[in-house]
Amino acid sequence: MAVKAEKKHRGVYEKESGSGIWWVRYQADGKIKREKVGRKSDAIALYQQRKSDIRAGVKLPANMRHKGEKLSAVIDRAIAWHTSRGTKSLRTVKAQLLVIRESLGSRIAADLKPSDVEEWIVSQKDQKDWTPATMNRYKSAIGKALQLAVVSGHLSRNVARLVTARAENNARVRWMRPEEEERVVKVMRECCPGQLPAFFTALNTGMRMSEQFGLTWNRVDFERRKLFLPTTKNGESREVPMNKTVLALLTDLHTAKTGPHVFPTERNYKAARALLNPRQWFEIVLEKAKVDDFHWHDLRHTFASRLVMKGIDLHTVSKLMGHKTLTVTQRYAHLSPEHNLAAVEVLDAA
Repeated sequence: MAVKAEKKHRGVYEKESGSGIWWVRYQADGKIKREKVGRKSDAIALYQQRKSDIRAGVKLPANMRHKGEKLSAVIDRAIAWHTSRGTKSLRTVKAQLLVIRESLGSRIAADLKPSDVEEWIVSQKDQKDWTPATMNRYKSAIGKALQLAVVSGHLSRNVARLVTARAENNARVRWMRPEEEERVVKVMRECCPGQLPAFFTALNTGMRMSEQFGLTWNRVDFERRKLFLPTTKNGESREVPMNKTVLALLTDLHTAKTGPHVFPTERNYKAARALLNPRQWFEIVLEKAKVDDFHWHDLRHTFASRLVMKGIDLHTVSKLMGHKTLTVTQRYAHLSPEHNLAAVEVLDAA
């Protein structure tokens, strides 16, 4: 069967064949006018509008140019799309898109080039000291917004796909040493003793911050000594066992509970103080305890590292961490120099 040729429209053309960017060409006031549009359907509609205006005697501006849709509209639709689906990373993605909108929102979406996206990411990296991971997250955010516009027919291509992602170093393992823990606990007893249960729960479960501070009491099974996480980073549910330390901590917290969340924060409990945000109070504690280069997520690394150092096999550690593959857990196979030295010293007896 012969393929039906695409219908040609007078005055509508692609300046570069296959680019998906369509132009219109018409004559007005004895001169040839050209305007860059974008989608073919929009170009056809604009051409018909221009011809209609010319026949009606409408005076066209000397430098008329069809500007097309701004990137701000593309981003607004993307935010609405993420919101309607309640995606897990909604809060983060929305914040990223709003940053992009503030900087690039006035740009014409169809005119955006890969170099524009690359230059903006580099400029933000220089101004805000972004890590490669952060740069990739913003590239992904704008790329998803542009891709949604392509799917809906508002754009012909996603230029962010041509921007090269940065290499990320995900092998960093920073775990808390016993002397550091002692200093941290001492500071916490003085400034924020109410946060000690959250701190020790993180050390004894290895839960991610979002998992721990999103945990509600209906997901705590005291009889089976299990915490149920319905949605995790890898998209699967899992159960986290409670040792005696966590069981005792949560039992005490349950007695005095003030809301549905086990660890209330300003995000999930309106009556909570701002200090309850884990990032805020933990950074203050680390500074006072003189613990450098440490973040809340490193408590998860500490959980895994201590298990490995106590002789727990990587397969078991992987299950406790909720890793999808053992490859991710391999980072804990190489721990502190002191621990490796202790391992080889067993040969001294020989």
